[in-house]
Amino acid sequence: MRNQDPGEKQQRALPVCVYREFHRMAADTNESPAPDLDKALAQLMTLAFFFCMRSCEYSDVQGERKTKLLCVRNLRFFTSNNRDITKDTEHLHLAETVTVTFEFQKRDVRDDIISHQRSRDTQGTGDMCPVRAAVQLIQRLRSYANLPFTSFQDTPLNTVKSGDAYYTIPSSLVLQRIRVVVDLLGFEQLGFTSADVGTHSNRSGGAMGMFLAGTPVYTIMLMGRWSSDAFMRYIRKQVLQLSHGISSKMLTFDAFYTVPNFAHSHADGGFVNREGITLASSTHLSGTHANMSRGLHTAFHLNH
Repeated sequence: MRNQDPGEKQQRALPVCVYREFHRMAADTNESPAPDLDKALAQLMTLAFFFCMRSCEYSDVQGERKTKLLCVRNLRFFTSNNRDITKDTEHLHLAETVTVTFEFQKRDVRDDIISHQRSRDTQGTGDMCPVRAAVQLIQRLRSYANLPFTSFQDTPLNTVKSGDAYYTIPSSLVLQRIRVVVDLLGFEQLGFTSADVGTHSNRSGGAMGMFLAGTPVYTIMLMGRWSSDAFMRYIRKQVLQLSHGISSKMLTFDAFYTVPNFAHSHADGGFVNREGITLASSTHLSGTHANMSRGLHTAFHLNH
């Protein structure tokens, strides 16, 4: 099947404060006309940030894609002693690690497994945590009755209930909400507007978050499922925090000594002969030496 996944556009990376605003909106049930939708979006956006998800992994997109939409079966939960409690719904809140299995991706990798531990977020109600978001998402889906899917395990993570009906959240709605939040926080705080962001901003935000925290490049590649350092194009040099502490580090050594270049002489021998002609450059040699000047060697066989 031809890969229909679109190229990754250069969209502004979303900082953590954007995700916190999603959670604030979800918690304010008096203000929200659709509280269940706001909770679902906050949970999905948080997972998309920590796991650097592509939009087609957490929302419905148009066109056929190789990348698979994540379902309940793709999440597993483990305790601090590595006990799998995925099916233990009563004790799911005790999970310390959430593991996501990406069944198939645009770079033709199957069953890519990525894990995150609890973030220990201490700001506000501590909502920016991949484990907490995943647990709340599963608990919300379990609270629904008569889900219209083959089994609970096959339920897409972006499923939400509206009245007596169920639907899966489209990427167009995710984009709309992202832009609403960006406009709400404003240009002065973020340095960009809603016109500069998209559903891919979650993937960029995850990469930027790891990079600013000093995460090694190879670890970012593994966690974000990049097969190369292509993610570096998401790292915006305009971000002020990118250069945090660099000016101080540049003053670590007040002076340094540069070792002079090595000077060759006739006494060094090697490829320099008595007349100062190098075998690599001479055009006046014949025989074996002529072959050496052309990078050739006498043919030989192991049987000889």
